[in-house]
Amino acid sequence: VLPRLCAEAWSPAGLSGLWEACLVPGDELRTGARGAGMTLAKGVRVQVCLREEPGVKTVVNGVEGDFAVARTATTLLLERAGREVGLLVEQWIEVPVGGGLGTSGASALAVALAAAEVLGLKMSYREVAQVAHVTDVRCGTGLGTVSGLAVGGAVIVEEPGAPGYDSVDRMLFDPSLKVVVGFFGPIVKSQVLRSDGLSRVNALGRKALEELKREPTVEKFLEVSRRFTLEAGLATGNVLRAFEALSKIPVLGYSQAQVGDTVFVVADRDVAAEAAQLLESLGARALVTDVSWEPARLL
Repeated sequence: VLPRLCAEAWSPAGLSGLWEACLVPGDELRTGARGAGMTLAKGVRVQVCLREEPGVKTVVNGVEGDFAVARTATTLLLERAGREVGLLVEQWIEVPVGGGLGTSGASALAVALAAAEVLGLKMSYREVAQVAHVTDVRCGTGLGTVSGLAVGGAVIVEEPGAPGYDSVDRMLFDPSLKVVVGFFGPIVKSQVLRSDGLSRVNALGRKALEELKREPTVEKFLEVSRRFTLEAGLATGNVLRAFEALSKIPVLGYSQAQVGDTVFVVADRDVAAEAAQLLESLGARALVTDVSWEPARLL
């Protein structure tokens, strides 16, 4: 079978409300995170094409640059293919980057799916997702993101690691509910993941997750996520101001997207618009979306 000249894939974006980093030195497949979050109907679309010139050319939203996640994922798959071909990787990202919205994991997974297809690699979905997970870990951009994106929905990652090593459950989610995201600006995640207070944050994350597992509902998820971020001291000034304002309108709940200067809100359709306006009035870029029950996939 001749490989296709181009392949397209899509991944939901994703946000995490609570987490516990699980680092296994020297083992990227077992390194990961426990936690809980939601995959979003807005995400990342990717097209990977074979090209004449050698090397990997990466483009995001029309701008060419050296994007480490796309480069790492394609390099891993080119090594596996064992041949020298040029690739053009174009990514269209529908949500803010650097705001705890899982764009690195989403890019890694969508790029890996499309690249594996265009290179004619006979890999299973889980094998491709493992490449994406290793990419996210190696780039220092995420730990447990790919686990959720490869399943979709409102997820509880009960055991850490790449797909195949992890264990993921899902919370039931009323489809009439909307997710509102308020993004204040990017932060450097690697500083958080390497910070001295990590063991304290991990203990709080583990406690929050155990409480959620006893009552795996979206309401409980929002409650324990907010408590986690406040107790762990992860909430920024912007996030705290948003919490204060959101407490005055009838939303189901709200918390911080980990790890970002970003707030997320779950609310009924009519209240969602009000929440978005409120976040914009505080200086955030707001977007209203749904939970995606679809995981990443080829298009």
